[in-house]
Amino acid sequence: MEKVSKKEIFGWAMFDFANSSFTTVIITVVFSAYFVSHVVGDDLLGVKYWGWGLALSNLVVMTAGPFIGAVADFSGSKKRFLFISYIFCVLFTALLFLVARGDILPALIIVILANIAFSAGENFCSAFLPEIARPEQMGKISGYGWALGYIGGLLSLALCLAIFQIFGQGEIQIRFTFLSTSLFFLLSAIPTFLWLRERKQPEALPQGETYIKVGYKRLGETFKDLAHFGELLKFLFVFFLFSCGISTIIAFSSIFAESVVGFSKSETLIFFIVVQLSSSLGAFAFGFVEDRIGAKRTITITLVLWIIVVAGVWWSPSKAFFWFAGNLAGLAIGSSQSSSRAMVALFTPRSKSAEFFGLWGMSAKFAATVGIFSYSLMTTMSGSMRSAILLTGLFFIAGLIGIFFIDEERGKKGAALYEEKNTDCSNCLF
Repeated sequence: MEKVSKKEIFGWAMFDFANSSFTTVIITVVFSAYFVSHVVGDDLLGVKYWGWGLALSNLVVMTAGPFIGAVADFSGSKKRFLFISYIFCVLFTALLFLVARGDILPALIIVILANIAFSAGENFCSAFLPEIARPEQMGKISGYGWALGYIGGLLSLALCLAIFQIFGQGEIQIRFTFLSTSLFFLLSAIPTFLWLRERKQPEALPQGETYIKVGYKRLGETFKDLAHFGELLKFLFVFFLFSCGISTIIAFSSIFAESVVGFSKSETLIFFIVVQLSSSLGAFAFGFVEDRIGAKRTITITLVLWIIVVAGVWWSPSKAFFWFAGNLAGLAIGSSQSSSRAMVALFTPRSKSAEFFGLWGMSAKFAATVGIFSYSLMTTMSGSMRSAILLTGLFFIAGLIGIFFIDEERGKKGAALYEEKNTDCSNCLF
């Protein structure tokens, strides 16, 4: 494997830094709560619409992600696809500024399109990891990206807080934070497109074929090949289980903080700024831990932390305990997401990176669809977000059980053998 410059690794990690502004401000903290309290004006109805909107966007990404990844791998154009998704996400994020009270349908349409673009970009960025990191560096470099991402989320929240502190917390000031987030994303991702290299050479398009036909064929081959990667297949299922819980917490934590715990808008922003620091620390520190003890053990530790967090929040949703639980969740979320991405990279041959990371994205988005919809439905049926939080804990328990069935060394050897033989996988370990 050729030597990769630190500048290129930094450029790759800067996309995590940039796109975290979207998921932090729009999905987790500001717009989600704004949608429920201002656009809809009803907590239970707002939670239901928000859950349905995110579930639909994740369903689209889940369906299209592997196909687009197959086309990107064949055409050697992951970077081009990454750029297109980035531009669309920036554009739709800026359009959220136009959303006012009562604009429920326009708000849902814009945020669905923005989240589709964000999720596609997340997959393409992650697909570069096997190209820029050696197997023994996966945890460290993946953790570096996640840690920088949380710093990006922190700075974007600090920018929102500055707007509130200087200009007040009215509706127009809240809407201006969506413009600031769009601009933050636009500018911060520039190093990615300056320094990240596209190494995959495009394959010749067969006579009479189109990229759409090739994409479907490659997707069929990917699912067929996946049968030879038993450990990756098992991990994608386990990842799906605990990602149901993580996605739910990302989507509803701000709404829970304001509607159940009683946080003000400024308190919510300060809380999540501190949590971003915990998340960054968790992603960075556990990256080194993972390289020493392995991805499987690292993920196991984080799942135990998640179970403690959920049980504590359900038992005592006070402000003081919510601060403690939030920072514990920050340590867990940074490390669990980073370690999961690194494990997929360890189990993935470089020639299949965009396709397999498309499947990883599909698993994550299916989890988000199931988790978010389940939480929304449980809240609607019980009339209580506090009761629905228990359902989230069950997803983490199921993931903890499932992770014990993953053989990390077997998965790495299977990927290495496939890469060695390129197309002949008759001797892969599965």
